[in-house]
Order: sequence, then C-alpha cells, then structure tokens
Amino acid sequence: MKQHERRKQSSDKLIQACLDIASEQGVSALTFDNIGEKAGYSRNLAFQKFGSKGGLLEAVIEHLHVVMTERRRSQDAEHLSGLDALLLYCDVHIAAVEKTADMRAYFVLMSEAIAAMSEMRDQFVASHKRSAAEITRLVKLGREDGSIRSDTSAEMAAQLIGTQLIGLSAQSLIEPAFNLRKARKELHHLIVTAYGSGDRPPMVRRLNSVAFARR
Repeated sequence: MKQHERRKQSSDKLIQACLDIASEQGVSALTFDNIGEKAGYSRNLAFQKFGSKGGLLEAVIEHLHVVMTERRRSQDAEHLSGLDALLLYCDVHIAAVEKTADMRAYFVLMSEAIAAMSEMRDQFVASHKRSAAEITRLVKLGREDGSIRSDTSAEMAAQLIGTQLIGLSAQSLIEPAFNLRKARKELHHLIVTAYGSGDRPPMVRRLNSVAFARR
C-alpha cells in the first residue's frame, strides 16, 4: 500500500471510529484516546491528523457529505427529473438515518453542539447550507424541466425541505419507534403537492438496498 493510501486508510478508520463512538456511547466518550483505540491507532495519531475536536468534526462532516453524494449517484440521480431527484434526495437521507449508525451519529453530534452552545455549531450551519445549496439546485432543475412549478422559490423550498429532514432525523433519535417510512411517504406527498407541476408525475422508486446495508 502506498503512503497516501495508508494515510487515507488511517483517516477513514479514525473518522469511522468517531461516528461509531458517538452513535454507541454518546459525545462524552469522544476523546482522542477512545477514538485512537477504537480505530486501532494511538491517541497521538488521532490528534496529529485532526489537531482538535473541531478539526475532527470538520473531517467527519466532509466524509458524510461525500458518502451521501455517492449514494445518490448510485441511484442514477443525474438522470432523473428535478422533482424525482428531489424526492430521491429525501429518500437517501431518510434511508441513511433509518439503516446506518453514521447519520444518527451526525445528529447526536449536532445536538451536543447546540446544547453546549459550542463554536462547533458553525460547522453544522455550514453543513446545512451545503445541503440547502444542493436541494436548491434540484428545485431549479425541476423548474427548468417542468416537473416543478415555475413560481416555486428554490431557496425557500430548500430551507423548508431541509428543515423537515432535520426534524425527522431528530425525532427518530428521540423516539426510536418513530415510523420513518410513513414519514417518508407523507413527505413525498407534501413535496409533490406543494411544488410539483402536475405535468410530469413523479416516478415510484425503490432504493437499491445494497447501498444501505444495515450497520
């Protein structure tokens, strides 16, 4: 294995260790000692790579954005209408919350940053703006291809849809019995009713289960 491959492998393992610990034990257990031990490395390596918890969080958020983008691509998102791509965006998010520990860990970390009034809140603000920019792009695509009403405010729609996804994710953490699948169906209905043009009915899609194997 080449040096850059070893560096990437160790970074990936440390990021995954952070996500696993946050999901399984909570934020209080997130120390460089625990992260290094979980990943099979020393505390010094974890600190050397990220420098601070803020640096580690930045790497974690970037990792999750990359993973979610790859999952959408695996579902041929680029070949869908704007409305279908928007619904797929929501589906990928909800499937990740339901079936993987990583997205649950993200919202555990976010909740802690809010509760502690931490400066790390700014990183979540930036993360959500990044997500909103992608949703905005999809809404604009839908306006162009006729699947979304031409008078839809792309920026406001993105804010509202993003808020819905954050709320569903938080509720699933608070209430484990919360039915995300029913919530997904209702969210689809709300989006299609509020923004769909009616000229191009949305497709009924089933996510590739391989992309969301339960962890």
